[in-house]
Order: sequence, then structure tokens, then C-alpha cells
Amino acid sequence: MKRKLVMAIVIVLSLVFLVLGCDILNNEEKGEEVDFTSHNVNFSIRVRNGTNQRLVAFKGDIHPDYLLGGVPAHANNHAFAANPTLFDKTEAFPLYILTEAQYNTNKDNLIENTQLKNAPFTRVFIFYNKQGENNVVYEISGSLGGSNKLNIVNASNSINVELRLGGVAGETIGYAPAGMLNTTLYMIDGDHNVFPVFKRYNNVRDVVETVYPQGSGSNYAWFQQVTFGEGTTEHTMNLKSLLSGINFSNGAAWVVINNQTTSGAINFYQGTNIVRTASGISGIPNGNNRTYQIDMPRVQNKYDDSVIISNWSFGPSGFDVGLQTSESDSTLLDSFKIERDKMYTITVNGDHNDNSLKAWISSLADIQSADMAGTW
Repeated sequence: MKRKLVMAIVIVLSLVFLVLGCDILNNEEKGEEVDFTSHNVNFSIRVRNGTNQRLVAFKGDIHPDYLLGGVPAHANNHAFAANPTLFDKTEAFPLYILTEAQYNTNKDNLIENTQLKNAPFTRVFIFYNKQGENNVVYEISGSLGGSNKLNIVNASNSINVELRLGGVAGETIGYAPAGMLNTTLYMIDGDHNVFPVFKRYNNVRDVVETVYPQGSGSNYAWFQQVTFGEGTTEHTMNLKSLLSGINFSNGAAWVVINNQTTSGAINFYQGTNIVRTASGISGIPNGNNRTYQIDMPRVQNKYDDSVIISNWSFGPSGFDVGLQTSESDSTLLDSFKIERDKMYTITVNGDHNDNSLKAWISSLADIQSADMAGTW
């Protein structure tokens, strides 16, 4: 009797291992070793998948070592885990996106697959802040995933180009990095107003620049309508020939804090919150400058021309002072207007220990095109 019971247990365990083994094999065959879980605690970056396809993401390059995970179709606020090896510093990088089908077809030949690297499903410009918050949700447009080819030629050595739909603040359809001559995006049928937007991390000023070209006559963001369908299946945009010599605009203003105090480092406060640079730095040592980017409000698919700000103050914690009218006029400003494409220098001097600390706008200038655009 005992022998029959042991044999029955052995048979049951064998069946269990057989079923589990089949499931593992099936998962591997389906490519389900990719993690499609949203890691909402201790995440690195977040994306929204506007397409009806399951997607697979890589950081910086299509390589097994840089695999971040999968994104379910129509997922909102999908968060990737903060892999300490991949996310060990503040930096900008392209996020390469493949469909799950592309990944499964090519997963054994990712490293040397030049064709796949030049024509992934899409790329997205990402800025990761190691020291600060990463609350931006990067969009993957639902206009992707068709059979039509939108070819982007980017001959620049320093200009990274995002392609957005409907406006400079619209959803992103792709990213053409500097130094990568050809990028192909696969679009669905229909009319698409494509706006090129230049993205880069300016490590000199520690700001993430969002710059767009303006039409010379319209004073509106430059765009080109691209139409697919009824026999039209391919279109090429050569950005150098289209945009050379054109004016550029920024979706933000810059505020430069010049610490000329004699009492050490200071902070920049908005209300009770410390304002930080793009890389998460807050303190400004005396004798130094820090540049802060003030993003304009997003109105539908474009950026507003100005924003009213208030409650700015400067100094060490507990001894910060408000912005006064001028160096010689100590009347505090309740609020004031910050305009797009302008650079405001705020000088802070004195000593909080003897109650002589003061802050005022010491200069106002246009942000120079050379600062914003880069070179072709």
C-alpha cells in the first residue's frame, strides 16, 4: 500500500514539473522573459503607451544589457524599475522602443543589428535626474505602428530632434539623435502636422533645453504637414535643408542666480520649496552662478509667451529675502512676469548675519540662438 502511495506521489510530481516546464518553455517562446510589470515604487522613468501594441524598451542602445522591460498596450504611467547599474547618474539618453514582435524576432541578434537600431519602432528623448524627482511621463504616440515610412534625415553633430504631432508641446512620435543620419518612423494613414523640437541637456548651464524653430513670417512654430494614404506610403524630411538659417524659440525662460553675498551659499525658494537645477543641485556657493529653467505654461499643444510668478526668495534657510524692485529700491515685488526666450539675472548680495541681504533683477537679455540651437 505504501509503495503504491509513493508511486502515485511520484507520478503527480512528475506531471507538475512537466506542466511547469511547458509553461516556462512557452513563456520563453513568447518572449515573456521581458518584465511587463509597472514598478510604481522606486522607479526610474515613466511612459505612456498610446499604441495598441506591447512594447519593449532599452536605455541608450538596443542591447541585452540595457533592457528596461516591457510596456503593455495602452498603458498609462508605466514605470520602469530603477536598475542601479543603468541609472547610476544624471544624464540624457534616447529610449529605444521595439514592438514585442520585433524583439522576439531579433532577440538573439540585438547587438550587431544595425538595421534594427536605425529603424526601431521609435525613440524617445529622456532626461533622468539621479538626485531629484522624475515625474515626467514620456509619451509614445498612437499614430505610430502603421506601414507608412516617415524618414528623418538629421545631419547635425549636436542637435537632437524630437518629432511631435499637432504642436511643439504635442505628443512625441519619434527622436532623431545627433550623429544618426537616418531615422525611420512607421506611421498610420492620415494627415499629420509634424513639429520638430530640439532637445538637449546643456551641461554648462545644467538645464534641459526644449527649442523649436519659428516660421520667418508667421512667428509661429515651424511645422510640415505629412499625409499618408491612397498610394502615398513614404515621405522624407531633411531637417538641415528645411531649417538651416531659421530662428529658434524656447519653451522656457532662464533665471541665473548670481551669489555675491559674503556669508556663504544660498538657496532659491518658491514659497517654501527649494528650486533645484536639472541635475538636482540646490545650493549656490558665494561667488558662483546657477541657471534655472522656468518652463512656460502648456496651452493645448503650444507654450504660452509668459508666466506670472510670485513668492520667490533667496538666501540661507530661515534668512531668505524676497525680490526687491531694484538694487536701490527695497520695495518688494509681490509678483512679476517672466517671458519666454528671456534670461533674467538675479544678483544676491550682502550678509544675512547683519541683515543686509538683498536680491534684485540686475540684467535682462534674450537667450542667444547659439545657446539654444546647436550646429548642423
